[in-house]
Amino acid sequence: MTLAEPTLRQDNIYFYTYPGTRAKRVHWTLEELQLTYILVNVALNEGAHKRDDYLAIHPLGKVPALSIGGQTLIESMAIVTYLADRYPEQGLAPTINSPLRADYCQWMAFAVATLEPAVMEAIRSAKLTPEERQLADLGPAQTSFESAMGYLTRTLAKRSFLVGKQFSLADLMVGSVLIWADGNDLLSEYPRMQKWLETLKQRPAYQIVQCVQP
Repeated sequence: MTLAEPTLRQDNIYFYTYPGTRAKRVHWTLEELQLTYILVNVALNEGAHKRDDYLAIHPLGKVPALSIGGQTLIESMAIVTYLADRYPEQGLAPTINSPLRADYCQWMAFAVATLEPAVMEAIRSAKLTPEERQLADLGPAQTSFESAMGYLTRTLAKRSFLVGKQFSLADLMVGSVLIWADGNDLLSEYPRMQKWLETLKQRPAYQIVQCVQP
């Protein structure tokens, strides 16, 4: 579907995406929840995100966005959190009253507030020229990434999933960031984390997403 399609129907789920963006974690979530949705490709390379019809959906002109039940959500973490809580029967998130909910909330925040910025900075640092490296103070960036990875490695040395005994949205969120990091050759010194990622990539929902948005 493209942005030129007719007026949205409130009983449909419309997912606005573009390959290689944070929208992929929303796509993964939709597949894990086994929802029926209409995928709308927002051609960022053609400037579709700057058009008035898309700005009416996402005021910042970014992806992802999701229209569901007459409401539109932006921000990937907000979207996936909302979806998991809207469809609790799929068990993608502990319920509000579950003793696992606090741990779950912590890992969700860790993914976007601690791990993702550390990965972004590590990628930026890795791309510096030798001359730029001499001038830059790379210590904080390296320490932040190593600290986050150390915490994850210690945690997953004791269990297969971040929260409880089954896959949850916390694994999806952290995994989506680590897949990005691995794609930038940042995990070569963390074989345990690479092995954990491989188990996530074998999930049928992730395989479906890969076929659509490699």
